[in-house]
Parts: sequence; C-alpha cells; structure tokens
Amino acid sequence: MRILSSLLALTALTAACSKQQPEVVPEPVQEQPAPAAPATPAPAPFDRSVCEEAINTAVAEMARMVNFDTDRSEVRAEDTSLLDAKAALLLANPSVRLRLTGHADERYTDEYNLILGTRRAESVRDYLVRKGVEAVRLEPASLGETDPLDPASNETAWSRNRRVEFAVIAGRETLAARIPGCR
Repeated sequence: MRILSSLLALTALTAACSKQQPEVVPEPVQEQPAPAAPATPAPAPFDRSVCEEAINTAVAEMARMVNFDTDRSEVRAEDTSLLDAKAALLLANPSVRLRLTGHADERYTDEYNLILGTRRAESVRDYLVRKGVEAVRLEPASLGETDPLDPASNETAWSRNRRVEFAVIAGRETLAARIPGCR
C-alpha cells in the first residue's frame, strides 16, 4: 500500500508537472495618437501694397538731402541726425547701395562747382563710412551747378541748391524684407 500510495503520488505529481499552463497572450496595445504640436498661427496673407508702402517710405527716407554752407563741403551739425538715420537703415539693409550726388549754387565757375559737388558727396560718404557703412556701397557723383532746385539768383535759392541728394541704385526691393510676408 505504501508503494501504491507512493506510486499514486508520483503519478499525480508527474501529471501536475506535465500539465501545460495556458499560454498568456498579451493584449494588443492600442496606439495613442501623438500629441498634436502647438498650432502655429497661419502667416499673414501677402499684401503687396503694404510691402510697396514700406519700400517707398524707406526710399523717401534715403532721398532726404543734406545742405551745405557757402563754398564748404563739411557736413553740418544739423544734418548729422539725418545721416545717422541713413547709416542705420543702410546697416540694416546690406544690399542697398546709394548714389550721393553733390550740387553747388551758380556763384563760381563750372569746373569749381563740379569739384565742390564732388567734395560734398565724398564728405557725406566719409561720414557714413565712419558710421560703419562700407564705402563700396556709396557712389559719389557731382552735377555742380547744372541741376538747381531753385533757379533764382538769391541767397534763399543758393542755400537750397548747395546740397547732396541720395538715390537708391541697388537693393531697393530688400528695404521691406523685415516685414512679415515681404521677402
């Protein structure tokens, strides 16, 4: 009996060990959608008129002229803030180039007035270069007395005619590049 009961226990133990455990199948993991990226605002619609207005405003600022004393080519103290603003605009827009055209009144010889107009344009160029603008972006020229703003022959007309005019000759389209949508 002891043997029989040992055999039964051994058989029960063998049967228990040989029983296959049910296979555990992992449940499929449901993919969670990735969190949405924060919404970026849609770019403002392109408005060509805003860009053109900004360009025209910058060109008008660049076109503001400076005047000179009689027979002088030094930049006047009252014109330095205007030239400082031009320098800042030029430094912010490195593709912009300017022509600086010097003028004189009618009171000296044609040759002398051409030279004086050149000296005035170069004086303005040198001022802007001291402010950090590259000289290659500034093209001095002279018209002497040939293109007066005021054709009268008096001190008021002469003071208006002693000037340097500015014209954007390259990079005009980049003047509005800092405005969103104006590239």
